[in-house]
Amino acid sequence: MSTTSPAVTALRPRSLARRSATLREHVRARRAAGVPHEQVFLDVLDGALTRAHRVRPEHLDVWARLVALVEEHPELSHTLPAYAASANLVGLALFGDVEDHAALSGLVDELGHPRLARLQHRYGTALETDSRLPLTSAAVRRILTPGIGRRLAAHPRTAYRGAAGVDDARLRAAHALLLQGVNRRWTVPRLDSVEELADIAAHGTINEWRHHVAMVIADPWSSYVERIVDLAHQAGRAHVARVITAIVDLCREQELATGRLAVPHRSRPATRRSRHLGGRAAP
Repeated sequence: MSTTSPAVTALRPRSLARRSATLREHVRARRAAGVPHEQVFLDVLDGALTRAHRVRPEHLDVWARLVALVEEHPELSHTLPAYAASANLVGLALFGDVEDHAALSGLVDELGHPRLARLQHRYGTALETDSRLPLTSAAVRRILTPGIGRRLAAHPRTAYRGAAGVDDARLRAAHALLLQGVNRRWTVPRLDSVEELADIAAHGTINEWRHHVAMVIADPWSSYVERIVDLAHQAGRAHVARVITAIVDLCREQELATGRLAVPHRSRPATRRSRHLGGRAAP
């Protein structure tokens, strides 16, 4: 059986850097056409490709798949939104720079949360190197990083939203991505302790989170959903509690919007979502 020689392995980052640079030339050529609605997508794609030199060795496989994806249609026509969504997913997971969060906000404005999440799920799955979906899992964690909202509120591309608006947009982006591919009939063993909840919050994958979200959307006002929220508050990590509470509220909001469910009389009022994921809960 043949194996990759050390010489070839050492050349791989340079090869990917050259291919990334070639794709950036296509991006610049497309930008020169001056099509207004494409500029946001081109900026996101270029912003990712320009950081090829920062890709760590363990992430070269993901980067190679992103480059290969864009190389399929380098003319960047109808595929541009999908490529920008994929590049943003990779940027969030691999780098998590403020620019990646600003890019996410720009894509939300252009595409809306549902379409952006669909594109990131459909094309991002092809970039994964593991069935546990580590790329998407890392991206969701980065989207929900505490304190980013305050930094983005001062960023020229997102200042118009304000800290609360930025946090709400990030939360909805994470929620929309969590719901992709979810089957309402999925079940998993119920979380029954603070330790279990803290473990899945800290170490869980998006596959695990999606199974628990499936149980939430199946009956958003159930006693089990209230139990999850209570466990989150008992865990003693304020940010985790705010995020879980907010995700539950968004699941309830979405289910009410579908008209499938009404709030059961036995349920207590919906939990109060924090307007600031990085700060204090809203009163």
